[in-house]
Amino acid sequence: MLLVIAHAIETVLLVTGVVALIRCAFQYASRTENWHQLNVVLFHVQSLSRDEMKWWYIAMFSLILGGIVRVLNMLTPA
Repeated sequence: MLLVIAHAIETVLLVTGVVALIRCAFQYASRTENWHQLNVVLFHVQSLSRDEMKWWYIAMFSLILGGIVRVLNMLTPA
């Protein structure tokens, strides 16, 4: 039962992180009208606005926490 809950938490965190990262990318692209260089969201974080940074931090926190839960799930015996 605990493994099912941990898997659900992992899935929610990873999906939340991806959705927040997509939102950050769309906000950046809408602000700059530059839809061709969305890699800025991942590699050139300094050029993001305050609101975009908020979503970027939420995305990174969720993805890292989801990754930690995933590793812990793999380490626990079934």
